[in-house]
Amino acid sequence: MARFVTRGIWAVVVLLCVGLVAWHLLTPAQRGESAPETVALPSNAAQPWGASGAEAPLPDAAELSQAVAKATEGRGGTYRVSVVDVVTGETLVDRDAKTPGTPASSLKLLTGAAALASFDHDHRFATTSTLAGDGSLRLVGGGDVLLGDGASDSQAVNGHAGLATLAQQTVAELHKRGEPAESYQVKVDASLFPGAGLNPDWADDLITTNNITEVQTPAMHAGRQEATPHSAVVRNPSNAALDAYVKALEAAAKKAGVKSSFTAAGHADGEEGAQQLGKVESATVLEQMHYMERNSDNYLAETLGRLVAVKRGATGSYQDATAQVTAAVKELGVDTVGLDMKDTSGLAATNQVTPHTLAGLLQHAETSPRADLRELAGLLPVAGVTGTLAQRLNGNKTKALIRAKTGTLAAVVSLSGYVTTKEGRLLSFSVMASDVKGAIAEARGVSDKIATELLG
Repeated sequence: MARFVTRGIWAVVVLLCVGLVAWHLLTPAQRGESAPETVALPSNAAQPWGASGAEAPLPDAAELSQAVAKATEGRGGTYRVSVVDVVTGETLVDRDAKTPGTPASSLKLLTGAAALASFDHDHRFATTSTLAGDGSLRLVGGGDVLLGDGASDSQAVNGHAGLATLAQQTVAELHKRGEPAESYQVKVDASLFPGAGLNPDWADDLITTNNITEVQTPAMHAGRQEATPHSAVVRNPSNAALDAYVKALEAAAKKAGVKSSFTAAGHADGEEGAQQLGKVESATVLEQMHYMERNSDNYLAETLGRLVAVKRGATGSYQDATAQVTAAVKELGVDTVGLDMKDTSGLAATNQVTPHTLAGLLQHAETSPRADLRELAGLLPVAGVTGTLAQRLNGNKTKALIRAKTGTLAAVVSLSGYVTTKEGRLLSFSVMASDVKGAIAEARGVSDKIATELLG
């Protein structure tokens, strides 16, 4: 079955069986899943879980190829394009589609698919406080990098778990156990992600331009100063989380009348037998993935890649993250020839993947018997409405009728997602433009033109 954008509705194509269709027609709540954070769409926008047939005609491959050639004619740089019919898996456009190139943030599609396949969608990551054998307190990172410094906010994704709430739990538990100590050293346990927090394949200016910082857990606001996706990054985010936690402990102790002082004392590894004092939990994996794809959040993509590795039994290092995301995608049956992941966000200019792999992944996800993978389309920005496509493809012909992941580096532009022809046929596509330094706007225009031509 495939769920796809039509000219006003999401249609469900029956490819497998009636029982599978019935399951997929349910809303997330009816299926026992957490509802993702949503954004209001226009009345004619693609809506999930509608029902329709799959009798629309297949587009003419030659005509589509000619349209792609015309869109790229006279343009600088190199364009690689793959267009696939989702229902049959037939390749309709192959413009150097099996030659690897740099995908930029389109690489997040692979990370997203691996995370969808690895975790229950309602899984949450816990941040805990513990009392160590030496009497010190520990702030233990468990994978949540969207912590807030205030109280937990059940309606938020960024800030769903709050350090102030954890501090209140900690102080209350210390008081409950007897006379609290006069002073506590407080350390942060960020050992879930061992090794380097910065990937050596990242350009130095990615930090100064606020694209990324050291990948650590615990962290607040995906490594940023504020709960907005474009605020400045902070260096060594686990230290920032520790400092915020210590301030929250002091405030909680004062409010509770507990005369203890708290001092940040750096990092410490996990200790077996440490006594848990408090716990706060993140938003669900699915909610975090909506946040990641909508905002093209590099920090969260890197975090999810590392968490996929841990879930699959490896360490949370960046090396294991790339290896395990690659393995997870390959296990789904996607052709990964030419795939060489250096990170899981797409920031590294040394990443290599083919448009064939990206369009193939999207086709596979929509026709998969695995319900978890069929969520991938719903994670993508909607043309002219949400995320990184909010200001693109917003004309009457395209608005809300294309879902796609964008990508941009200094000399790279990519666009990978789904369109539905005017006859109602769902296509997956991937456009990768390279050697377009100084012509990013033009390359985006070409990519958008190609997506528009696929609509018919």
